[in-house]
Amino acid sequence: MNLTLKEILNLPDLNNFETGQVPNALAILFETGRQSEDVKIIRQGLKFAEDQSLENFSNDEKMVFHYNVANGWSYFQRLTEELNSDQFWRFSHKELDQQIINLRLALSYSHKSQNRIKKCEILTNLGNVFSHLGRFSEAQLYWKKVLSVDSSFPMAFGNIGFGLFHYAKTIYDSGHQFLFFQFAHKYLLKTIDTDIYDEAKSAFQNTINLIESFIEKEELKNIQDLKHFSLGESKGEIQYRKWCLKNHLFLNPLNDITTENIAGHDCLLLPTMTLNFDKTPFYQTIFNQIKQEFVSARHLLFEGLNQKETHYSDKDNLQLDTLDFAVYSYSSEKTKIAFRMCYSILDKIGYLLNDYLDLGFQPEKVSFRSIWIVYDKKSKTSKMNPKISQTQNWPLRGLYWLSRDFFEKDESFSSTIEPEAKELAKIRNFIEHKSFKIIEFGENGLFDKNLTYAINREEFEKKTLNLIKLVRASMIYLAMGINLEERKKEINKPVVPIDFIGLRDEYKR
Repeated sequence: MNLTLKEILNLPDLNNFETGQVPNALAILFETGRQSEDVKIIRQGLKFAEDQSLENFSNDEKMVFHYNVANGWSYFQRLTEELNSDQFWRFSHKELDQQIINLRLALSYSHKSQNRIKKCEILTNLGNVFSHLGRFSEAQLYWKKVLSVDSSFPMAFGNIGFGLFHYAKTIYDSGHQFLFFQFAHKYLLKTIDTDIYDEAKSAFQNTINLIESFIEKEELKNIQDLKHFSLGESKGEIQYRKWCLKNHLFLNPLNDITTENIAGHDCLLLPTMTLNFDKTPFYQTIFNQIKQEFVSARHLLFEGLNQKETHYSDKDNLQLDTLDFAVYSYSSEKTKIAFRMCYSILDKIGYLLNDYLDLGFQPEKVSFRSIWIVYDKKSKTSKMNPKISQTQNWPLRGLYWLSRDFFEKDESFSSTIEPEAKELAKIRNFIEHKSFKIIEFGENGLFDKNLTYAINREEFEKKTLNLIKLVRASMIYLAMGINLEERKKEINKPVVPIDFIGLRDEYKR
């Protein structure tokens, strides 16, 4: 279909185009709008995308379609917002919503695609938008996935380095921060001599220059031995810790840059905090509890996934074979417990933030999703909690956007950017209150007149692993977000330092 740009813009929609032509037409519109800085062209392209039927599209065509639509929203955002303005620091953006939704949809259609370059571009852009939002820990995992698809993809190296540099600025452990700068410098150097677009190359080179302005080049190159650290004494403990490292599950920012032994322990704590004399170490107490629940849930999941032999507690537990391939075992219950504990931990994070930021919610009404939104009586609408948005706190913004991956029935909080959020909420509800079964074979969904929710064991284990990764990230954002808030405090009164010692392992019985 040979049409001029003007003729395309005057069309009512693109539904008469061949399926393979639609993504290309959108790409032309969005790139033309970006280069000419014409928002009207981009807006028209987004309208075409909204009205487009994808019924006859192949998965590859859907992948490219959603990737291009995400680009359209990205260009629209760049042309309509001012950097570091109040609008820029708004926690909630329709443009960012749409970028994440479309990139995730593109990724979902890419799994069987042979187009490796497009897969890399999708994952790279997901990492970019996650980093922009403040979900910098998860961004690193997206960029690392790019390298698992194409180990030489230059933009992945550059973005990893660029992301690590900004991640480092939130870290309050000087040793960890130094290692982050070393890795950032190493990854950025891998990109500079490659064929990437000029704007990115300039940004990466400027970051290299900045790092080298406060750390000597020789120091940056001299990265310590990361392997020479113990992972335990028993075979079982070593196996467990290697699994945690591989899945980036240690409460340790270093596990975002390496899976070597140095990251194999849970060292994350809240930063040094300034409290009134009459204030007990309340936040440290809650964080201790959160950490212990996470570590316990993580080990339960490890056992649920890896120890499939019959447990002695399951022996002589007479049950009926109802011919539905259902799994009833101690091992599967461990996975279910881990799933439930994840939600409990998230609500405790909301509970801690409610008090720390003085958000004013009644403690019994706090949940991880509820603290971000308040009801405006004047406009009779729900809006972003100004006590949070006014912080302009990058990790707290990341925590807010992570909360958007979860679903609540209340319409005020039901907007979500995670396509599977409703299913996760349904699973949680059926596990907690209704009939839920894990099956070895068969399809997922509601059965028995919608009384039972059934899910394939492999699928449930995958969802639980992804969920516990979200919880880990949320704990990192919480600690780093509090660190940035503590830096803002002006100390006008005498301060008495109180040093806490680590609780000895032999007391943990």
